[in-house]
Amino acid sequence: MQPLQAKNRFVIVFVIFIVLAFNTTTSYGFTNNITVNIPSRTIYFVSQMMSKLYPIAVGKIVSTSPLGTYRIINKQVNPKWISPWTGEVIPSGPDNPLGYRWMGFYSDYGIHGNNMPSSIGTLASSGCIRMYEADVEELFDMVNYGDIVNIVYQTMFIKTSPTGGKALFVYPDFYKKGLNTRQSIKSQLQNYGIKVSYDTFEKLYKYINVKDPLVFSEGYKVVKSNELVSSDVYRSQDGQFYMDVGDLKGYLNIDDEKIKDLKSVSVDNVSYVNIDDIANLTGLKFVVDNDTNTIKMIGNVIYYDGKFLSTTNYVDYQNRDIYIPIKEFFTAAGHTVEWDSQKGVTVDGKSIKYKIYESKSYINQKDLKSLYGLNIIIDSSSNKIYIKRD
Repeated sequence: MQPLQAKNRFVIVFVIFIVLAFNTTTSYGFTNNITVNIPSRTIYFVSQMMSKLYPIAVGKIVSTSPLGTYRIINKQVNPKWISPWTGEVIPSGPDNPLGYRWMGFYSDYGIHGNNMPSSIGTLASSGCIRMYEADVEELFDMVNYGDIVNIVYQTMFIKTSPTGGKALFVYPDFYKKGLNTRQSIKSQLQNYGIKVSYDTFEKLYKYINVKDPLVFSEGYKVVKSNELVSSDVYRSQDGQFYMDVGDLKGYLNIDDEKIKDLKSVSVDNVSYVNIDDIANLTGLKFVVDNDTNTIKMIGNVIYYDGKFLSTTNYVDYQNRDIYIPIKEFFTAAGHTVEWDSQKGVTVDGKSIKYKIYESKSYINQKDLKSLYGLNIIIDSSSNKIYIKRD
């Protein structure tokens, strides 16, 4: 995709080249690093101040994203888009597939927003890197001309749980580069000391390049998005699943007081808690895949000052329209929440803007941020919302 006509793009690139070539005082200083990994469909941004992972859409098999190392060569707000098929020029707006931000890094390729958020996490583009609109606007403000863009193709990652358990995540080899062979996976398992029996390996390998990701470890494991929650799962004789309580506490950063009433069992001096009870307490969902011995933890987790607060089902990562349960947040923050027949929901006696979902009141994170001066960080890659007091 391209945001400008070829002539205009050439002029911009030529001007940038002239400035860089003849301004001898120009220096990049610390160069931010942007790593795009095709198989995991993630973009990892690293600066001196922070690092952050974002979900993305990448090039389709018939229009692959270009692997290699590049630099940001142009940035545009409200870019135009020219259809490569008809030549039609689409101005900035809801019909523009580039969204409202463009960061070019090579030829006609760039990192940009989108008008189809459901495509994020898939192979959908003509080679460009798509992001949620709110994510790309956040990234745009942090990226500078000359920042490095590495587009890589890595299918295997070692993940570690809070208690030190390990598992190998293997993402599909979408571009058919022949990376996910039995031998290559076994070598990675051996290198990191992950023991997997022959029968387990063969059971899992049947789903190579099909399950996304395919997680190798012995026994059942709990995963969430690109993260290993626990590789230590106990299955009782009646088929109930229990997770290592240390992993639960470490992953969610949940207080002992909140989990003290959860059903638990002790096996070999390790305490385990029932995943159904965790679901009832937190609002998280657990989906068991017996084909691959994988349990997926699903939900949008809210933290307040680093501690688990609650979950929310009402999120729109494209526009950052994320709703926070009012009672849970304001109670934790030391405020009084009441219902008034005239005013509706009140906090410390004052009316606030709210919405009702399934008989529960919520406040938009944008309103929460502006009204109370809170620092709210949205992590769309792992579906986490961090609320912090400045």
